[in-house]
Amino acid sequence: MSYASFDNGATGNSNITNEADFQKTSQIVVASIQKILQNVSSMQRMVNQFGTAQDSPELKQQLHQIRSYTQQLITDTTTQLNDLVNCKERHLKIKRDRLVDEFTSALTAFQAVQRKTVDLEKNAMRQARQATGAGAAISKPPGGGGGSHHSSMGSNYNNASNSGSMFEDNFITGSRGQTQEQLQEEIDLQALEDQERTIRELEENIVSVNEIYKKLGALVYEQSHQVDSIEASVEQTSVFVSEGVQQLKQASHYQNKARKKKLILALIAAAILAIIILIIALKS
Repeated sequence: MSYASFDNGATGNSNITNEADFQKTSQIVVASIQKILQNVSSMQRMVNQFGTAQDSPELKQQLHQIRSYTQQLITDTTTQLNDLVNCKERHLKIKRDRLVDEFTSALTAFQAVQRKTVDLEKNAMRQARQATGAGAAISKPPGGGGGSHHSSMGSNYNNASNSGSMFEDNFITGSRGQTQEQLQEEIDLQALEDQERTIRELEENIVSVNEIYKKLGALVYEQSHQVDSIEASVEQTSVFVSEGVQQLKQASHYQNKARKKKLILALIAAAILAIIILIIALKS
């Protein structure tokens, strides 16, 4: 996998090769990483309020908004990092690798708070279901309890004039109680559905961030592979240079020996010529 395939869905420039554009994009990435870490800190404080007096639907709605914004920010930052893969200068590559490390650390913190939120939401939903089941098990219809059958006929006769009014009151009260119970059941059911929806969304976000982890891992692997290739090339070039220097030394040594031989031969020839000239001069 090459740098260009780090994020096939990237919508960025993917052609940042000059230092000015690199610096501009890297500044955006730095600001995004800082914002992600700030959001994670806020999310952690909100999650710690689950199950306390500060817990409320408004708190969870605010947490949902921050989480959604942070998820989109992570996606955008991934694209921006992908735009930095074509830099050639060594100091730019070092800066890009540092940004990748910092972004990975921010992702790790985001994943941790998401997993904690999932655990708390699942535990709350499990407790709510248990409470709903227990309430249904112990609930009794209105008027289910039995009264005494030993009341005197005189007392029943004296209260007969009020029986109609009491029946109407009991009927109205029972109807209102049943309506309130139905409304509460609907509210509880809606709350459970919202919790399930939140848990599914959190789990999808976790999977999405795991995919980004894989892409970052591929980026680091490719970068390491290229560094190894460069080091191997440099080492091989160094060997070639060393061998070339050694060959040049040997050539220079051979050349010096050849010059010495030529000089000796020239001296011998000059000596022979001098002797011949001397002999001819003496005969004359």
